[in-house]
This record gives sequence, structure tokens and C-alpha cells, in this order.
Amino acid sequence: MRRASGKSGFGIWLTALLGFVGLAVASYFFLVGGTDSFRGLEKLDAVAYTESAKSFQGGTYFIEGELDEFLRTETGLGKLVSLRVSSSRGVILIPVLVPDSLQSFNLQKGQLLKLKVKGVEKGLLRAEKISKTP
Repeated sequence: MRRASGKSGFGIWLTALLGFVGLAVASYFFLVGGTDSFRGLEKLDAVAYTESAKSFQGGTYFIEGELDEFLRTETGLGKLVSLRVSSSRGVILIPVLVPDSLQSFNLQKGQLLKLKVKGVEKGLLRAEKISKTP
């Protein structure tokens, strides 16, 4: 009598192992957010921010808007800019401090931007990451 080959069993196990590894990698990128550092962040409520900026202190949010103006530049701190953000009450201007560490990003008036911001002292929003939106 002829004995069954062990190769087919090995192939099944190898296929199952590769499938499991692929599923684990895909799950990691889905749960952790892959390369999208904005995933899982709460969108900044512009209306609530204008009513009580200090209540956003310590939180991390994302905000999307058009770069409106360069308000002030402080050496060692960065640039204070205003973003035009759409809200339920129309367009609202939100001030954001863009630190010197992000200055390699070429900011221009009228650019559509997505920013990861953190509420710091006195309700000021400090940018932690910037990306252009299409």
C-alpha cells in the first residue's frame, strides 16, 4: 500500500500561517490607524471653541480649514495663523500656533489644511502635525 504524502499537510499549514500573519498585519493598520495620524482624533467643534476656548486645554483634536492670515511671528515659538473653518454658524476664524518645528512645511494663504492640534495654556491651539487637503 502506498502511504499518503506529508507535503499536502505542510502546504495547508503554511497557507494558514501566511493567512493569519496577513490578517494580523491588516488588523494592526486598521486598529492603530496605519499611517493616518488623524485617525481616532475628535474633530474640533469650532462653535464650542469660540464660546469656551479654555475647555479645550489638554485635549488633542483635528481641524480642517483654509489658511486665512499670518497674525504674528515669534522667534523661537513659531507663527500664529488664523484658519477659516466651516461650522453650523458659518465660517469661523480659529487661531492656531504653528511651532518652528513645523516650519519646514511651506504655509501659504488660501491653502486647505488639516491639522492635528493640542489645546495648551489659555485655550491656545498648537499644531502638532499639518497636511494639505485636496
